[in-house]
Amino acid sequence: MTTRLLLFLLGCLLACRSANAQVVALSTNAADYLGLGTLNAEISYAADRHWSIQAEGRFNPWTFHAGDPARQFQYRMQTYSAGVRWWPWYVYESWWAGAKAQYQEYNRGGLFGNRRTEEGDAFGIGLSGGYAWSLDHAWSINAGLGFWSGFTRYAAYACPLCGKVTDRGVKFFLLPDTLLLSIMYVF
Repeated sequence: MTTRLLLFLLGCLLACRSANAQVVALSTNAADYLGLGTLNAEISYAADRHWSIQAEGRFNPWTFHAGDPARQFQYRMQTYSAGVRWWPWYVYESWWAGAKAQYQEYNRGGLFGNRRTEEGDAFGIGLSGGYAWSLDHAWSINAGLGFWSGFTRYAAYACPLCGKVTDRGVKFFLLPDTLLLSIMYVF
């Protein structure tokens, strides 16, 4: 449902204006791949000289050492976000600041020797900032940092495989979200 809504909104935005050169950008974040192999993609649309609109998806289906209770760990998730970036000079060049709304379904546990596992749904908003280096007329490298905050509806378990619920509820969170080192293609 969320994916279809994001795709519909993005399609509406793209239909509002003809596609000119340097208007749409596709990117992928190398830092996410280093974070347990998280697949990711972002599409951006230059709505104005100083504003761009983004839609992003991240997906991590991996469980490591599955079936071995002493060693199993995972950070499985699917994340969808939509937001804007403000560029003081020109879109896709130099400094930027961004804001987004984000949803994440997650299951993480067994990380750093901690056997506790938590799964749930998180809803929130995020702020980020960064810098884009233009390599040529179409390629850029983008670096940035960000965090997000909101509420999560969760269930916590004693270990990745045992299924013993230790906690359940709704809680507020403030977490780092974005370590961005992406390659961007602008067309």
